[in-house]
Amino acid sequence: MAIAPGENQDSANLTGRPVSSGRPVEVETVAPAAESNRFLSTFSWALYDLSNTIYSAAVVSVYWPAFIKDDLKVNDIWYALPAALAALLVGIFSPLMGRISDRGGNRMTWLLWSTVLSVGALFLMGIFPVLGLAVALFVVANSAYQAALMFYDALLPSVSNPKNWGKVSGLGVGLGYLGGIVGFLVVPLITGLIFGKGANGEIVNSNTFLVTAAMYGLLSIPCLVFVREKKYTRKPDTARLTWANSLSQTWQTLKQARQYPGLFIFLVSNFFYSDAVNTVIVAMGIYSTQVIGFSSGERNNFLAFSTIFAVVGSFGFGYLTDRIGPRKSLTIALVLWIGVFLFAIAAPPATLFFFIGGPLAGVALGSVWVTARTLMIELTPPERLGEFMGIYNLTGKFSGVIGPLVWGVTLFLFDPAAGWGKTGYQIAVASLLVLVILGLVLHQRVPVTDRRARGEEYIQAEVPVL
Repeated sequence: MAIAPGENQDSANLTGRPVSSGRPVEVETVAPAAESNRFLSTFSWALYDLSNTIYSAAVVSVYWPAFIKDDLKVNDIWYALPAALAALLVGIFSPLMGRISDRGGNRMTWLLWSTVLSVGALFLMGIFPVLGLAVALFVVANSAYQAALMFYDALLPSVSNPKNWGKVSGLGVGLGYLGGIVGFLVVPLITGLIFGKGANGEIVNSNTFLVTAAMYGLLSIPCLVFVREKKYTRKPDTARLTWANSLSQTWQTLKQARQYPGLFIFLVSNFFYSDAVNTVIVAMGIYSTQVIGFSSGERNNFLAFSTIFAVVGSFGFGYLTDRIGPRKSLTIALVLWIGVFLFAIAAPPATLFFFIGGPLAGVALGSVWVTARTLMIELTPPERLGEFMGIYNLTGKFSGVIGPLVWGVTLFLFDPAAGWGKTGYQIAVASLLVLVILGLVLHQRVPVTDRRARGEEYIQAEVPVL
């Protein structure tokens, strides 16, 4: 039977086996046990996204700053500076770690020890809640957490095939947003039940570190036990890898990204739109109260409502990515983000902002990470996936510095307290909109990927398990 031109042709032969012409192609059947194992591996991988997002939501977003401000009663710099230091360390060393994992084919080992280090340091933070030690342990916990994400992302091809990269990526991101809800709502509930409350009637912030460490560690176990990493043949790599020359190696990796069509321009594009998206995640709560007029309770309800639609967007765009490809899907996601920013700048009535802006922002938030991660894999050869995932991680970390800087400088120049009022915040959102538009324009220069060719490359490079 002839195959019609188009997408079906691209995905017709992704088994790595030659297809003879002139006779019907036999459909390969998968034994129920093998299918069950495949599902277990895929779901266990996605569950890791839920586990580490519990940490990110509960500790990084809420209880680490609250511990510094409310429990220790010291300046804000003591929670901000360690977070920035952790991001800087991971940004510098992630390409080197990725390259080492490519050489050894041992991303699961790196994921295991990164997770153990993060969970262990977090647990010790709850045991020893004193400033100096807690700050040092947080740098360790957060650095290890962010490093683990790089190895986790690089394992996507090990739990999926080229025809469902998008759906599996969407499953992970969707469960990740559920993890955010668990971090915000379930962690404080369990902490109160186990440890009770302090003299002020509130839970003790450092106790949440113990609960989060337990949940983070336990929910990571299925991934660490049931995921089997695929090994890929490697091209000769004789470069001497050392921690001392990590910066020069990172620069070399950036230059070598130009060897692969579209990869370098994608990384630059990702830097700009990630700037805006990462910043709006932090700023939307402030914007909703200062401009839209939400109370603190309404703000929390709005953020939770948006998160539900982030789950929907993650799953939906996972299917869309497999249907039309990650490049087109990411274009749609960025156009959707432009609509979100324009809607926010217009400052509609609170009800409209809640019931229209919330779902739009949620779907846009879920969509961009699913499509970008899948496109990154399609642009990257299998033998260098860890190394270039390190660069992908690096652009994300630096965007977490530039975006807030743009937001802060804009509000400094158009200070709401100095007469600009709500307009100052609207101008700040407009500055982020410019970053999204710039990212979208650069994204159009990324060539359309040939999933069939890249998928065949991954399959052909896979080393059979003996």
